[in-house]
Amino acid sequence: MSKDLITPIMRIQIELAIANAKDDFHALRSLEIEAKHLALSGSEIDAAKRGGSFDLLVDIAVKFALAFHAGDSEASAVAKRQLIAFGVPEIASELPAFIEKLELSLAR
Repeated sequence: MSKDLITPIMRIQIELAIANAKDDFHALRSLEIEAKHLALSGSEIDAAKRGGSFDLLVDIAVKFALAFHAGDSEASAVAKRQLIAFGVPEIASELPAFIEKLELSLAR
């Protein structure tokens, strides 16, 4: 796919949610700094760490990422259907590879 559908804002919110789920405080610290550089407010950062977003599309993507990360196939299937219904099936297709790559980088 030529265009990145996972935007920098979506990416950082997913990374914040997963780092928080893993209790990776070192990663959280650097991700929060990056999120502020991307102009996310403290409330948006807190929402991401809790597994959500004020943006509906990002909220669904974050929920999908957390469910996929946790191995919750039922919740990830629900989120995938929501992304498809929202009109962005390409994001639903790209997220699993993105999350797997992210998990590998966080494991280092």
